[in-house]
Amino acid sequence: MKLFLRILRWAIVVIVVVATGLLVAAHWVESRDSDEEIAEDFRDAPVRPVVHRYRVNDRTIRYMETDEPGQDTLPVVLFVHGAPSSSSFFSKFFKDTTLLRRARLVAVDRPGYGYSDYGRVETSIVKQARLLQPLIDRYRKARFFMIVGSSYGGSVSARIAMNNPNLVDHVVFVSSALGPGLEHTYPISYWIDRPPLRWLIPPLLRLANDEKLAHHRALTEILPDWPKIKAAVTFLHGQRDELVYPTNVAFGRTHLVNANSKEFLLPENRHDIVFNKREYMTEIIVNILNTYAHSVNPRNSPTPEYLTTTH
Repeated sequence: MKLFLRILRWAIVVIVVVATGLLVAAHWVESRDSDEEIAEDFRDAPVRPVVHRYRVNDRTIRYMETDEPGQDTLPVVLFVHGAPSSSSFFSKFFKDTTLLRRARLVAVDRPGYGYSDYGRVETSIVKQARLLQPLIDRYRKARFFMIVGSSYGGSVSARIAMNNPNLVDHVVFVSSALGPGLEHTYPISYWIDRPPLRWLIPPLLRLANDEKLAHHRALTEILPDWPKIKAAVTFLHGQRDELVYPTNVAFGRTHLVNANSKEFLLPENRHDIVFNKREYMTEIIVNILNTYAHSVNPRNSPTPEYLTTTH
């Protein structure tokens, strides 16, 4: 019995030390790149993105875009990240010459993330989309406008498409949370939402947790407006995704009563598609852009039929 208690005490000490170390380390991990870090990262890249900021009332939004001669005539692809993350999540796409030849690429720090008022959370999808609207308006004259939304970024992308049915031509939902309740919430999310644990959580994780706990309500708020989406839609989701369930795809297709849609379900993937299937994502995006390029009437054109449903 004494040996058991001694082992238990040491196990508790080890767990506490490890947990404390992880928390301390997490406070130093912000999952964002400064303007200077972006410039250095792309110093030898074929195209160097330009960083911009704009203000909406008392909020600041940062985004980066490719801005090379002639790109203003290309289709626009806007990447919207999930949580916790930032626009830097999509940096590798900005170095892909296959994409760069076909589109002007844009990535935004969602409100509270990156350098868009880091740490200042906004849990309403409606308000987040409203804060991103000036960025959407910037590309109003684009001949073709596509949004690629990952995870929570898909929720915001859906709202943007609802608000701009005559501007957004295509939405790619990647592992996106779309239906209220169709995602897993770990019990620890509720524990760390209350003091004193809340005070110990790094800002980045606190942001993501606040969004997570408010997600059901935020998605319910936009539920009546799904018929407003007229853009063509592509779903890309892992069938083993235990964080944001694959049933979000069925939800989306059911509620897209005024839009064409196609789905790509990856049998071996979890919530990791942007990391582990980036090339496949690029293939899908490029095929959509090629379909647009060869279309007589590209606006709201259907998703390409020649892509396989698994990869």
